[in-house]
Amino acid sequence: MRVPADGGAGPATVRFYVATDGSDDWSGRLPQPNAARTDGPFATIDRARDAIRQLKQKGPSPGPVEVLIRGGMYFLAEPFVLTPEDSGTEMAPISYAAYPGEKPVLSGGRRISGWEKGAGQTWTMHLPEVQAGRWYFRQLFVNGRRAVRARKPNDGYLRVVGLVNVPSNAPWNRGVDRFRFAPGDIRPWHDLTNVEVVVFHSWNTSRVRIAEVDEEAGIVRFTGKTIFRPLAWDPQQRYYVENARELLDAPGEWYLDRQTGMLTYWPRKGEDMAAAECFAPVLTELVRLEGDPDAGRFVEHVRLEGLSFQHADWTLGPKGYGDPQAAVTIPAVVMADGARHCVIRRCEIAHVGRYGLWFRRGCKHNRIEQNHIHDLGAGGIRIGEPHMAKTDTAESSHNVIANNYIHDGGYVYAAGVGFWLAHASHNLFEHNEIHSFNYSGISLGWNWNEAPTRTLHNTIQFNRVHHVMRGVLSDGAGIYTLGTQTGTVIRNNVFHDIWPYMGRPAMAWGIYFDQGSNGLTVENNVVYHTLTGGLMGTGKPAIVVRNNVFALSAWQAAWRYAWTHEPAGRVEKNIFYMTQGELFHPAHGRDDTHTIWDYNLYWRTDGKPLEFYGEPFQAWQAKGRDRHGLVADPRFVDPERYDFRLSPDSPARKLGIQSIDTSRCGIVEPPELVTLARQAKFPATKLPPVPPPPAPVTIDDGFETTPVGAPPAGAVVVVEGRGDAIAVTDDRAASGRRSLKLTDAAGLEHVFNPHLYYRPHFRDGRAVLQFAVRMGPGAVLAHEWRDARSPYRVGPSLRIDAAGQLFASGKRLLHVPTETWLRVEIVCDLGKSADGTYDLTLRLPGQPPQRFLELPCGTPTFNQLEWLGFVSLANGPSVIYLDDVKLDRNL
Repeated sequence: MRVPADGGAGPATVRFYVATDGSDDWSGRLPQPNAARTDGPFATIDRARDAIRQLKQKGPSPGPVEVLIRGGMYFLAEPFVLTPEDSGTEMAPISYAAYPGEKPVLSGGRRISGWEKGAGQTWTMHLPEVQAGRWYFRQLFVNGRRAVRARKPNDGYLRVVGLVNVPSNAPWNRGVDRFRFAPGDIRPWHDLTNVEVVVFHSWNTSRVRIAEVDEEAGIVRFTGKTIFRPLAWDPQQRYYVENARELLDAPGEWYLDRQTGMLTYWPRKGEDMAAAECFAPVLTELVRLEGDPDAGRFVEHVRLEGLSFQHADWTLGPKGYGDPQAAVTIPAVVMADGARHCVIRRCEIAHVGRYGLWFRRGCKHNRIEQNHIHDLGAGGIRIGEPHMAKTDTAESSHNVIANNYIHDGGYVYAAGVGFWLAHASHNLFEHNEIHSFNYSGISLGWNWNEAPTRTLHNTIQFNRVHHVMRGVLSDGAGIYTLGTQTGTVIRNNVFHDIWPYMGRPAMAWGIYFDQGSNGLTVENNVVYHTLTGGLMGTGKPAIVVRNNVFALSAWQAAWRYAWTHEPAGRVEKNIFYMTQGELFHPAHGRDDTHTIWDYNLYWRTDGKPLEFYGEPFQAWQAKGRDRHGLVADPRFVDPERYDFRLSPDSPARKLGIQSIDTSRCGIVEPPELVTLARQAKFPATKLPPVPPPPAPVTIDDGFETTPVGAPPAGAVVVVEGRGDAIAVTDDRAASGRRSLKLTDAAGLEHVFNPHLYYRPHFRDGRAVLQFAVRMGPGAVLAHEWRDARSPYRVGPSLRIDAAGQLFASGKRLLHVPTETWLRVEIVCDLGKSADGTYDLTLRLPGQPPQRFLELPCGTPTFNQLEWLGFVSLANGPSVIYLDDVKLDRNL
């Protein structure tokens, strides 16, 4: 930026200056102090703002007003706030900009200096304001690098051992205020109420404060609840502990003792604490454009350019933190409401504990461009709100977000995303680069259904989004969508290296249409290096997926998922290029005959047959799909170097597929930001191997070795904890002294509770099941075999009603007296030997066995046993006993 001379053809520009050697008592009209030091620049940006207010009181400015800020560090005592009275006009905008060639830093922190050598490898400093309760901070930055709050373990995670008094079928979104831990993992550390536990759920985290620790029982209790229930999905539920003095045991770690005010830091290699530049935040917010769109008051025609905003903290409430997704409740350090025709350009936002920038409510026709946003506690940029505005005025729309470099976030709130937009329309997000976040790169929409929304007609184009999820969270994507998004276009982007946490569940896609998604067009994108596919959720209505490349995925190329409703979506002229794994997830989308698939090209390079749900391409075509499609080498220019342009002789061209040039994706200006983004280094990607199918699990349980009152070993038990139960008992036994008792109750939420099931993973051979059952008065039992598809296929099935009538595959076969042991044997061929039937043998005491041959399975194509269940279906108090459960091959 060059400072022109005042004057010229147009109205003169009014300039004020701010400098670190200035004074708020001066005029602010000189770029440096005069020789006599009687006049010069202001010392603070707030004083410059106030000078502009005074100037405007004399009448409207005929031309632009600029505040040029000299290089150096400016420590903010409070956020810099602009209100409607600070607005400019179209002909006379107001700018706060860096002086040409210099970098001013507006810091919300304080410099930490005067370290003294402490015990061992540590250095310490006493902070009286902390001890007095006037200051506390949760971040420390040393030489521009985020230090690590003392934690355990230093790398990786601890594991939740179990829950306390929580039913096994408690809703996954109902949090808990305690859990069981392994011996030694959690201790009654110093200043315990300031020690925090960070719990990792599938796609988000909870951060809770410790209330008390019972080491003997191995139970930790929190001051509030987690957002979701631990162990809802992953039996190896992860967490780590942070901010205990006793955990400071590695270079780069620090601890602030709130009681004594003592700050302790263990320097990293090469850090000289006598010369190190250290900063700790005081503020949580740095800039606010404070309009009120609902009252018709706006901040307009204001520019922030070339400024660096650094050092802002995060907070934690008394009961901790938890968000349903994307760290949605976390604000930004630069906030705007009611901003119109404003520009934030070539600024930096760094070393902060929240989101970087959020144009929230009633923000229209703004430009956010060429900014560097990094080292973030949560995510990067947000547009719009989680709740739909009632008026057009209050909606954020028609904003341009372009050429921003957004990277390295999620350090406090792991679910923060690079770019978040919801209930905002007609926005353009283009030529940005996003990488190094722990959840999705981009999140669009905030409706988990098809309810009315304002997330419409947005354009996401020419961006590069890569190296997100980072093995930390799961169930996310390069770009993730929710709800109705009519007119929204996602085109000419590159999404790659999207790798989730490899626990349960491990899921990450390139483009993910989640609940309610409809009305989007996705075209000319290149997606590669994903775990579970380039594409997820094609059964959504009015979705168009056209002319994309989905390549080099690890486990599946796509999850089609379930059909929703008309109007049917279209998946056309795409290339699915595989080197391993499956084309489609076998359990999802198999039965979607509505979504139109055609003119697609498929290829795999490993020599294995390309299968469409276990069938060849010809069978796929015979079902009306891809009648004009091909299985052929697309002849990319250089797929090993991720050049997926088409060679001139590519067979894809005959299908009308256009070559995709990604050279203009990502940042294109300014040159220094382009260069900076290209300097980022990442390890070479090696696709994780396809996991082998789970090994078959046999069952042989007479419940004799399981303690009375305990659940059965090897089974998943689902109870509501409202009088229902499943536990081993010594009340009755078909053999030995114990059996399994299913106790039903009145008033349960679901009629299918209580129930239990096993996961046998039998996929071939002859499966033989034996068990004994005893029905109490009024009891109703359902027994069923299922595969893992969605919707699942049913194999053998039995039902004994309250009158004692036994039905198999819908046919009444036998009367079972109450309080009598019935022995059951089921034989069913699986895999290639499956013929859709099974044999059943029933034995009652004192009666000859009754055999029923070739009974029809619930689904004629059933051929795998993945779920073996026993369900109590009574609507009131009743008891069922099970014993001698055996499952094997050819018993």
